[in-house]
Amino acid sequence: MKKLQIINENSNLIQNKIINDELIKNFIGDKSIKNYLGWINLPEKITNINKKFIAIKNKIAEEKIENVIFIGMGGSIESAKTILGLSQNNKTINIFYLDSIKFSYIKSLEEKISIEKSIFIFCSKSGRTIETKTLENYFTKKLFVKTKNIIKISDVKQKKDKKYFMYINSEGNIGGRYSSLSEYGILSAYLAGYNMEEFGKYAIMMKQKCLSNNSSNPAIELAGFLMSCYKNNLRIINIVSSTKTLNFSLWLEQLISESLGKKNQGFLPIVNEITKLDNPKLTNRIFLIIDPDEKTNIYAKELLENNIPVKVINFAKNKSSISGEFFKWQMVVSILGKLMNINPFDQPNVEKSKNLTKKYLVEEKLIEPDYDDLTSMELDEKISCVVILDYSDNSEKSQNYIKNIQMLIYNKHGKSCIVLEAPRYLHSIGQLFKSGIKNVAYIFIENSYILDENSKYYELSKILHAQALSEYDIMKKIAKRVLRLRV
Repeated sequence: MKKLQIINENSNLIQNKIINDELIKNFIGDKSIKNYLGWINLPEKITNINKKFIAIKNKIAEEKIENVIFIGMGGSIESAKTILGLSQNNKTINIFYLDSIKFSYIKSLEEKISIEKSIFIFCSKSGRTIETKTLENYFTKKLFVKTKNIIKISDVKQKKDKKYFMYINSEGNIGGRYSSLSEYGILSAYLAGYNMEEFGKYAIMMKQKCLSNNSSNPAIELAGFLMSCYKNNLRIINIVSSTKTLNFSLWLEQLISESLGKKNQGFLPIVNEITKLDNPKLTNRIFLIIDPDEKTNIYAKELLENNIPVKVINFAKNKSSISGEFFKWQMVVSILGKLMNINPFDQPNVEKSKNLTKKYLVEEKLIEPDYDDLTSMELDEKISCVVILDYSDNSEKSQNYIKNIQMLIYNKHGKSCIVLEAPRYLHSIGQLFKSGIKNVAYIFIENSYILDENSKYYELSKILHAQALSEYDIMKKIAKRVLRLRV
């Protein structure tokens, strides 16, 4: 029997089990996770949440604000990035996002905006995200951004000594990666000119579909397919997307990997792999084709003809339908968590990294690490993917160095090699790596990016270096194949 036939048959069995066991109803009623489930009630709240933002639009008009900058990490900003990626350029205002402490990105942003004509929106559910806190300190202390031009979104109550233009308290019973239909996503849609009535309607319609206990539920169908693949040891998901849907694919990468990457389990998502491996090397893969065009539709057909499982995810033409996609995929991953006996709403391995980073930061002088040689890495048949963790300065020299390593691994060893940029990956797929996922090798790429203490970017570069040290220490204990290379 062909693999695709087995997967499809098992998928139907799993879907029937989900329905017969009333799995969705049971996990919604599970008292042990009730403090994580606020996202289920968000579709009906979109209209009221939206009303909070009228004062922001008035300020933009009255003060002739030219730029809005969303600043945050991980789940606090991924949905905003998705929404902004799908929208056409707003003719009245420029909207940017910043989810990195690398000085190259910050310097580039500084060159594009007028500080006095900009609003800065800092997004951090916990209020403790080290990158977001440091960036706020940088913009207020180094660039003299006034608090009257700052908006904050957080679960944490506002401190009395801080007088921002607006402080938005988000609900505490919603995890970051499930917050797409809360203030973290809605504000970006509102400012980008989305039809907010339609945005809310699509979310409500999808919620109704995803709570139905029958075979027409799109979340049950997708969860059944993915769980069937998982049981057949297909643990790598190649996500193929267009430029327009790239940020949605990165949002999905975080949702899948951080929610399910626990207890040595989970999927490894690979977004837009730069080189196509030969079909025989894709036998351990699932492909998700997001909003396909003619070219990717042909590729999907080719994969299916070679017995490789594919799901094509079509988007409605109306960009506001993204609200429904958010809800659907959050339900899919929640169902998968229940089937895998995993809590999809926590991230138990993330705190370990944060604590070790803080330990390095209190050192008077950060240590100079020892570096390896690329030739010392053994890539046998057990390794299915090499992950390059990019802590470099993003210079042309660094990027060429990384690309050469990537192509060497593809050409010489015939293995997937993906590049993940720090510190972004720490708030996304990093949880999966720390869970002990097997068959993956890691290469840390660093260079001398610790700047002079007199540089205004010094504190930012110091944190990035501390993160590189702490992550290497952690991964060296977890994975068998870990290298640290210097550009």
